[in-house]
Amino acid sequence: MKIISSESELAMNDYEKITQRIIIVDDDCSIRDSIAKYLNLKGWGVTIAGSAIDFYKNIDQKRFSIAIINPSLPDQNGFVLVRYLYSNTKVRIIILCEALSTESKIDGYRCGADHVLGKPLNYQELGAIVSNLMRRVEASNTCDGRNNFSVLSESKWKLIPDEWFLVTPSGKTLRLTAKEYAFISCLASQPKSIVSRTCLMQNLGYMQNECGHRSLESLVYRLRKKISPTLDTPIKTANGSGYTFTSVLELDG
Repeated sequence: MKIISSESELAMNDYEKITQRIIIVDDDCSIRDSIAKYLNLKGWGVTIAGSAIDFYKNIDQKRFSIAIINPSLPDQNGFVLVRYLYSNTKVRIIILCEALSTESKIDGYRCGADHVLGKPLNYQELGAIVSNLMRRVEASNTCDGRNNFSVLSESKWKLIPDEWFLVTPSGKTLRLTAKEYAFISCLASQPKSIVSRTCLMQNLGYMQNECGHRSLESLVYRLRKKISPTLDTPIKTANGSGYTFTSVLELDG
C-alpha cells in the first residue's frame, strides 16, 4: 500500500507531550472516562484505574507525571494513595472530591496534593492545571536529570501484512480490518513521528470534512479498544493534529 507523506512536520515537543502520562483513579467510570477523553484530546497519555488495587498495579509497571485521584475509592481511602505518591515519588497530584469543602481541601493539601478540585468538574480549569503541572515536571527534569513520567516502551509490536495481523509484545495476535490495517501501516511508515490527520484521512479514503474526522476518530477508538479495554495503547493523539505509535513497530514480511 502506498503511503501518502505528511504535508508538514509537527514540532518535536508535540511528540514529547503525548509521552507524558497521567493516571486517573476514580471508581465512577463515566467521570473517569470523560476526563480521560478530554486529556487525550489535549494530547496527553492517560491510564485509568477504578480502584486502589488497579492504581498500585499501574504504579508498579509505569511511571507517571500526574495523578488525579478521587478519595472515595471502594477498596482504600484515596488519601492513602496521595500520601504514598507524595512520600515515594515526584508525581504531581490532583485530588478530585465528590463534595468540595474547606475540610477536604485542607486534608488534601496536608497529604501532599498540588491541587484539590470538586465535582462537577470544570474541564478548562483542569486543563490549565495539568498544563501548569507538566511545565513544573519538565523544569524539575531539566534541573536534576530525573524523568518522572513513563518512558517510551521499547517492547516490539509486529505488523503482518499478508494476514492483516497486529502482534502485541506479549504474543497476542489481533486480526485487523482493512481500515485498521491501513491506519497502522501509515503510523508504521513514520516510526515515532506524528502522522497528520490529513495524511491519515487521505490514505483511509475519508473525505476532508467533519464526517471524515468523525470516521477517523471512531476508527481509532475501536482499534484502541481492540488492543486494550482500558484504551492504554501505543496509539497516541498528538494534541488533535495527528497520531503516533510510541512503541517499536516492526513490519514482518
